[in-house]
Formats: sequence, C-alpha cells, structure tokens
Amino acid sequence: MPDWWPTLLLFVFATHGPFFAWRWWRTREIRHAATTLTFALLVVTYALRVFAPEARAGDLALWQAVRVPAWAAAALSLTLLARHGASRLKARGDVG
Repeated sequence: MPDWWPTLLLFVFATHGPFFAWRWWRTREIRHAATTLTFALLVVTYALRVFAPEARAGDLALWQAVRVPAWAAAALSLTLLARHGASRLKARGDVG
C-alpha cells in the first residue's frame, strides 16, 4: 500500500461520515446508525494509522485493533442495507 493511501482513506471516511450521521438524525433508521458507526470507527482507525502508527494495545498496533469492530460494524451495516433493499423490492412487488 502506498504511503499516501491511509491519508486518502482517512479523508474519504471523514467526509462520508457526517452525511450518514445527518441521514441517521433525519430518518432515525438503524441502518444509517450502523453506517455512521462504521465510518466513525474507520476514521479512528485511519487517524491512528496516519498520526499515531506506533500506538500499541499489547503486541498489536492500536489502529489494527480498532479495525476489528469496524469490520463488524460494516458487516452489520451491509446486512441492514440488503434487508432494506429486499423489503423495498418486496413492497414494489418485484420479488415473491
């Protein structure tokens, strides 16, 4: 991974997070809450990687430790997104 890649990802996640936080605030939908949590954890992950790569939690780099809950939040977010999409298709009558 090039040296600038974590900085780019930090920027991307930091710019997307507020939009989903706003969506969550407006709709109160749990899927937007999960996406907001995902982006928040990814921002923390990449901020640690860019600004404090030497920070450790035992033998593990702290930014690597934060990735674990970020992956879990992403899996939840994608599951809720798929469920929402399936329910919309079913409501339209496109699926059985």
